[in-house]
Amino acid sequence: MPRAFDDPEDDWFDGLKVPPRRKYAKRPMKGRARELSEAEGNATVAEIFPNQSSVRPDNGEVSRLCGYRMTTLAFGGPCRERSPVCVGDRVRVEAGVIVGRCRRRNQLVRSAPNSRDPLLHAVAANIDRLVVVAAAREPDFTPGIVDRFLVAASAQNIAAVLCVNKSDLLAPGAQKPWSHYAAAGVALVETSALGGDGIAALAELVRGQAAAFCGHSGVGKTSLLRRLLGNDLLGRVGGLSGATGMGKHTTTGAVLLPGPDGSAWIDTPGIMNFALVGVDRAGLLPHFPELSQASARCAPDCLHDLEPGCALRGMPRHGSYRRILESL
Repeated sequence: MPRAFDDPEDDWFDGLKVPPRRKYAKRPMKGRARELSEAEGNATVAEIFPNQSSVRPDNGEVSRLCGYRMTTLAFGGPCRERSPVCVGDRVRVEAGVIVGRCRRRNQLVRSAPNSRDPLLHAVAANIDRLVVVAAAREPDFTPGIVDRFLVAASAQNIAAVLCVNKSDLLAPGAQKPWSHYAAAGVALVETSALGGDGIAALAELVRGQAAAFCGHSGVGKTSLLRRLLGNDLLGRVGGLSGATGMGKHTTTGAVLLPGPDGSAWIDTPGIMNFALVGVDRAGLLPHFPELSQASARCAPDCLHDLEPGCALRGMPRHGSYRRILESL
């Protein structure tokens, strides 16, 4: 009998169970604020700290810390955000205080882990491209988190690229379990932050854009950004944990980095779990374009699970689709 995926973390580590951590209660606040128009913004959030943010003013001044009040930025709704602003947000700053947040074009958002009440974690906002970074080896390529990021990007109409880093660790002639993504219409680039392979191709994909780099810990997001920006002192990088074989979360918070030709590249911390927001079971299939196209050959009542005549069975991403479907 096939395993039931009733825990949304089950598929992310190929059987390695992550122990649950203590949950903390944060209740929704009564909405008081209104979203500002784009024209009312005069700065961009570059980094988040407790009760304050680093912002980049539009007038070219150096970044500065600005405070904010949760109550003045409470927008209401069934779920409260962990922070009222996130990296990439357009905001209005007056007298060193963030007094308003502009309407977001899009957002990379997940259900915040360890929260007893509904709580959202907006990782980044106003993104032109999402760079989903995975590793060829150390840690091994894991499709579960990759497909969750791709679904989240598709749901927000964000162009995505799959960047498989550490290609130098792959033995000659070894299988590439990510090769089918290109046939599925996903932009794909293989890189080596250590050797420099593929960096030029990646740079062309993100030049002049607001791009967020996301993925597991230890896959080399910060190392890639060091290469792209030519700055070996940028951020912190670290190896894998000897106990788990996974990254050790050396990047602890998202940060916006200015790049060439007006680029704004966001380095995000390694994410262990990514519970999708705004995607339901009925709306999941269109975010897998190749599966959606193949489903036209299925019977009208096909659930695209394990039915004998399902046209999706055996397709490379059908397993990911089923696991995500079971978690919604």
